[in-house]
Amino acid sequence: GKSLCYQLPAMMLPRATLIISPLIALMKDQVEGLPVAAQARATFINSTLSESELAARMEGVARGDYKLVYAAPERLRQRSFLHALRRAGLDLFVVDEAHCVSMWGHDFRPDYLFIQQARQALGSPPALAMTATAQPRVRDEIVEYISDPEQDDDGVMAPARPTIIAVTPTIDPNK
Repeated sequence: GKSLCYQLPAMMLPRATLIISPLIALMKDQVEGLPVAAQARATFINSTLSESELAARMEGVARGDYKLVYAAPERLRQRSFLHALRRAGLDLFVVDEAHCVSMWGHDFRPDYLFIQQARQALGSPPALAMTATAQPRVRDEIVEYISDPEQDDDGVMAPARPTIIAVTPTIDPNK
């Protein structure tokens, strides 16, 4: 359900949406789970690709052939990947399973610390962080890592506080 929150806008926006995803299997499942017409406009860039397939997909990214580009956080440190995304233009920067951004999350990877630097190198497109499991402390850490700095009245740079939407599921005791 939460994937639709970025997949639908991605298909309607003029340029690409980058989705940072922690798992190769999740990337593959996300692309294969799309409607057939959308699958043609989606790709993943990860270590399972042969050199020739990686090159072909990177060229497609740079040409703007894809609306949805799934990649692991480690790709954010690769200049060729960022260059291809800059050429295509980016309308949305998504961090899926965003609890992984946090050192308190269950799958912390240091490459997540480069998210904001990479986002700035990509022109600071709007960011969306998606998670179904983050507790308030983890949400605060996610916000810190993906927020754009802004100046307060004293000229001090501080992160702009994004909107957080937390939905608590209700449990039906009759089921």
